[in-house]
Amino acid sequence: MNKKILTSLLLSSALLLPTVYTPSVQAAATEMKYQWSYQGEGYNNSFEDTTIIRNRVTYIEFTSLASLANLDYTLDTTGKRAGFNAWIKKIAVRDGSKIAMLDGKKVTMQGAAFLKKNPQSEQMEVYVPFKFAVQALDGKYDGYDPATHMVKASNIHNYSFISKAYKGVTYTVTKANGDLFTAVGKNKPIKLTSLNTSLDLSDITIRSTPKGLLLITVNDSYGEPHINSQLFQLLLKKGQIIRRTGVDFNWGSTDLVDSYNNNVVLNDGKKLRIIEDGTGKVLETIDLLDLGGKGKNQMYSIEAIDDDMMLIRNTADYQLQLISRKTGKSVILFDQLLTPEQQEFVKIDSGPMGARDGLTFVKRKGNTLYFTVEAQGLTKKTVTYNLSKLAAL
Repeated sequence: MNKKILTSLLLSSALLLPTVYTPSVQAAATEMKYQWSYQGEGYNNSFEDTTIIRNRVTYIEFTSLASLANLDYTLDTTGKRAGFNAWIKKIAVRDGSKIAMLDGKKVTMQGAAFLKKNPQSEQMEVYVPFKFAVQALDGKYDGYDPATHMVKASNIHNYSFISKAYKGVTYTVTKANGDLFTAVGKNKPIKLTSLNTSLDLSDITIRSTPKGLLLITVNDSYGEPHINSQLFQLLLKKGQIIRRTGVDFNWGSTDLVDSYNNNVVLNDGKKLRIIEDGTGKVLETIDLLDLGGKGKNQMYSIEAIDDDMMLIRNTADYQLQLISRKTGKSVILFDQLLTPEQQEFVKIDSGPMGARDGLTFVKRKGNTLYFTVEAQGLTKKTVTYNLSKLAAL
């Protein structure tokens, strides 16, 4: 057959064949868009950027991704080995090598890592294969999406945490999902439980009770500008959880009380439990919804408790309510302690970021409760309420 005719037939046949786009084998391609969906501190987010294709391997700049995941970036003295570390996450790659260290184990990457100085920031950037980046950050590789012409990854983890050492034990809570770990010295951390929620601006407090129980409290403020609050309490006996509670107060304030009569107080916003120290036995359960009398779809924080009275605050209207534990009768202190003029100032300054009801409990002396009144435009003032008034209702 004439060679010109054969060539023409081959070209015509090629034009009729469907074109399949396979990014990993496009030698001529130098870049590709990607989508990166990751966990933040108390939120989820995603963004799009561009990868580099080198030797038919899709690469991604890793230092910025590691920063989003709250990993610390370091270079060794040679400037050739990059490390990315957090509490239980350790990643290391070397310029020009396919071998990476991932959480103490050797991993062979699809292509060799390479380092390149950013001319604007002067920082050494680290490029690793896209699939390895997803694997290293415990995410999910979703592959190439022909509809958007993007390679995608999702559920990329965040390694931010809060930690506190107490009596030789380090207690660590991951912010991504609230997992609680304990560790002694340099021993491997042991997962104790999970709060089963993401955390944002958090702190952890730990205290021992007089009879040997351990109370761990995690407070968390979330949202912007961190006006929402949630509270978690874990009561341990000999290292084991015997009681726990968790409550999301939304815009309300968290509890100011966790003990009463040398016993432990646990509150889930609807029921208050008095827990006997030493045994963990529930001595009393108090129905806050019944006491508050504002309906079933309510939440309450505890600001004071004694044998004869309780101070509870509704998380919806922020009103501080004084309740007699003997009779169940109650008063809204905003109505009792503020003058009409003060009430007007407080109403103007009300809301989650304002004065709420303007009242802060200070102390009890005998039958007298002391409070401060404060709001925008008001001079701070101390007011009192005598419990004899409540008894007379």
